[in-house]
Amino acid sequence: MMITNKCLTFYLIMFFSILGSVVTSAQVGIGTTTPQGALDISSSNSGVVIPRVGIISATDNTTVINPNGGAVLPSTMIYNDGSGGFTPVGFLFWNGANWTAVSGKSSGDIKHGFQSADHNGWYLLDGRSISSLPANAQTAANNLGFSGNLPDATNRVLKNTNGSESLGSTTGSNSVTLSQANLPNFDMSGTTSTDGNHNHDYQDRHIGFTESAFNGSSNQVASTTLVANNEVTSTSGNHNHTVSVNSGGSNRAINTTPASLVTNTFIFLGK
Repeated sequence: MMITNKCLTFYLIMFFSILGSVVTSAQVGIGTTTPQGALDISSSNSGVVIPRVGIISATDNTTVINPNGGAVLPSTMIYNDGSGGFTPVGFLFWNGANWTAVSGKSSGDIKHGFQSADHNGWYLLDGRSISSLPANAQTAANNLGFSGNLPDATNRVLKNTNGSESLGSTTGSNSVTLSQANLPNFDMSGTTSTDGNHNHDYQDRHIGFTESAFNGSSNQVASTTLVANNEVTSTSGNHNHTVSVNSGGSNRAINTTPASLVTNTFIFLGK
């Protein structure tokens, strides 16, 4: 289409009129002549396409530039397409120090949920191989320091690191078995009392003797009758007994799992 000088003059007048209106009113309307804010985009069948950029880290302040020079201004918004290796993929804004997901989520966030499977960038912590995840989720997992497999949160609660533990490591147990070393220091050994003095009665039978006189002398003559004498043994009978005590236990482990609400644990690795 050919534009005549008259048409060009008309378009220039319209352009500078609009520009003057923008400068004086500080309001821009696209698709509307009555903007309701600094920028008002109105359409019934179109959307706004935010610049798609691949940043390389959460603190990358060089990939996105300020066209007027200087640092990137806080509130600058982009759509991170993941091409720079940083996740999550999605809308981010610069808060003056780093890029933050508009959704408020960032890689490594943990949540509990009643969902049974991965969803919306959240991945179930079930110990699976990282290589089985989508490429962007693999990158996010590696950036978090995971290698080989995701942590396995099955039948575990979360605890904060003590400073020397590796993030994602699993420790502890839901049950404990007591040993003798776990019991209070009571002296369980001993013997019975040595107070065992006693005696026994018994009868001693022997051949008796009788005396008889013969020619003025006394003689003892053995009798064929057995004589019974009652005797008593000595009371020296001190003794003791070894005692064995059976606790009746079966060494069954003690369940230490507290009363719980069962959920799944997920980590956000981006879509």
